[in-house]
Amino acid sequence: MSAWSGSRTVLLYLSNSTAFSYTLFQYTFVATMISTTLAFALRQDPSYWCLDDISVIGNGQQIWQDGGFETSPLTQYHTYCNPNAAAASGVISATCAHSGHYSFYDGSVRYSDYLSQSFTKVVGQSYSISFWLENRGGPINSFIAIITT
Repeated sequence: MSAWSGSRTVLLYLSNSTAFSYTLFQYTFVATMISTTLAFALRQDPSYWCLDDISVIGNGQQIWQDGGFETSPLTQYHTYCNPNAAAASGVISATCAHSGHYSFYDGSVRYSDYLSQSFTKVVGQSYSISFWLENRGGPINSFIAIITT
């Protein structure tokens, strides 16, 4: 996936984690390049991840578009990739919204699928990144949140 080229910063890496209810993950990121991609890689056998309320804030402004997945289709604001045609791949769903009506619901089997969004920033400025994540099942699973520049 081309979004993974360049410099990478792993924000979160979960592997074979036990189930947990919606949890807020928060990070601060200082821009070193103008263009940045925030990407998520998800795999969940045999259950699902629920991802919602993604936020990237810089200088008091929301940069990430449709972090609550309330706008359809998924690809209107997000880049979605399922390179291995994994079953139960990610969709916008009302099954497990943290807020609003929808979230990203992903049970990608055997292989990861990927969700990302690219945005421009001011070099040297600090950005707040946050998202809510729920793990609906135990191993085998993985979840990666990564910044690429």
